[in-house]
Amino acid sequence: MRFDQLAKYCQGTLSNSSHNADLFYGVSIDSRTLNEQELFIAINGELQDGHQYIDQAINKGAGGILAENSYTKLSSVTGSVPVVTVENSHEAMLALAKEYRDSLDAKFITVTGSNGKTTTKELIYSLLQTVEKNVFKTQGNLNNLFGVPLTLFAIDKKCQVAVLELGISTENEMPKLAEIAQPDVVLITNVGISHLEFLSTVQDVAQAKLELIKNALSDVPLIINADDAVLVEEAKKVRTDFITFSIDKDADFKVEKIVPHAEGGNIVTIESHDFYLPLIGNHQVANLVAAYAAVKTLGYSFDNVNTMQIKFDTAPMRGQIVKIGNMKIISDCYNANPDSMRVGLKAFFEMKTENRRVLILGDMLELGNDAEKYHREIGEFLTDKKFDLLLTVGELAKEINKSCIAEAPTKVEYKNSSDLADKIKSHLQDDDLVYIKGSRGVALEEVLRTLQTSGEET
Repeated sequence: MRFDQLAKYCQGTLSNSSHNADLFYGVSIDSRTLNEQELFIAINGELQDGHQYIDQAINKGAGGILAENSYTKLSSVTGSVPVVTVENSHEAMLALAKEYRDSLDAKFITVTGSNGKTTTKELIYSLLQTVEKNVFKTQGNLNNLFGVPLTLFAIDKKCQVAVLELGISTENEMPKLAEIAQPDVVLITNVGISHLEFLSTVQDVAQAKLELIKNALSDVPLIINADDAVLVEEAKKVRTDFITFSIDKDADFKVEKIVPHAEGGNIVTIESHDFYLPLIGNHQVANLVAAYAAVKTLGYSFDNVNTMQIKFDTAPMRGQIVKIGNMKIISDCYNANPDSMRVGLKAFFEMKTENRRVLILGDMLELGNDAEKYHREIGEFLTDKKFDLLLTVGELAKEINKSCIAEAPTKVEYKNSSDLADKIKSHLQDDDLVYIKGSRGVALEEVLRTLQTSGEET
């Protein structure tokens, strides 16, 4: 894009008109990962002010700078690169993202929900790759008001279908995300106990997610989970013509059969198509049928596809089975809330093993005033389960330990993941079955990384 166009779209001022026709190629808000000729947007965030890294961005070859009027040191750089100044650089980035989205011909599937949205996004992408050539997906977890614009900027003009993951913390975020994403299909995986620091009830969570369809065009399809009673009831207040998916209830898209696979995971049958899903638990099956519903709703067919050959996976730390020697680890430690913790534990206990079962559970964050209660409930949930070792990480997770009165497991508490990582090898045996789950802020991947570097991963 030309810099005079950038100034127009962002309602900003280009400091030097001699740069009107200069071009930038891509956008970055991080000087560490910025590529040459990219626009560097200096965001004044909660933790850091990007304006402090303008010089570093220029030294790395930035094509230009988008900064706020209030930054007093801009005069020292305006001669070397194009500089556009605006009142608020984050709002300007959102405006630019909307402009770029308007220029794309791609169809957009947007995925939101309390649990499973990242995995569902990955499954949609895998399905789409079998029926469409030019497909794009949100990379990693770039799903908020900073990540979604960056995701849009990365989409090639040739893209036919883009799968966007949208995440929120407050009720005011989704309308802005909806405005820039402009979905062609909206999928809500479920709603549950999450972000209760900002949203007081599960019904509030549902309505916050449904803002995505409230702000979409009236003919945009809405796909929801028929097994989620709260979501269904709240959706009825917004739309009556929604599309449903389910594992075992009557729905527009329903799982016909689930057969356990010898290597782990399941063979899942939907509309007479068989899929091998190498992820454990019925919650992962629900993610697959949701993904299938989204792709079919967009108009694609799998009638001429060998669906058993489709390779499914999910983003790191979201339910993969990791083998280290004879040890089998369920890595599910990217995030956690009470609902995802329960379904993950349920799936873990359904796995067959004659060896020791080990639980490594960390704090569940962003649960508001009742956080300790939710952790105690997980401990109570474990009370009638059979396992051999419970390792908890964090102050809140201590409540799991206290309230779990299961018969004779060893229970050990750790302050943080680093402390546990230092001791983890002393706790485990070669053929253990291990489940690792906790919120992202606990960083339980440190424990997994220690095990991977000390053993032979297969």
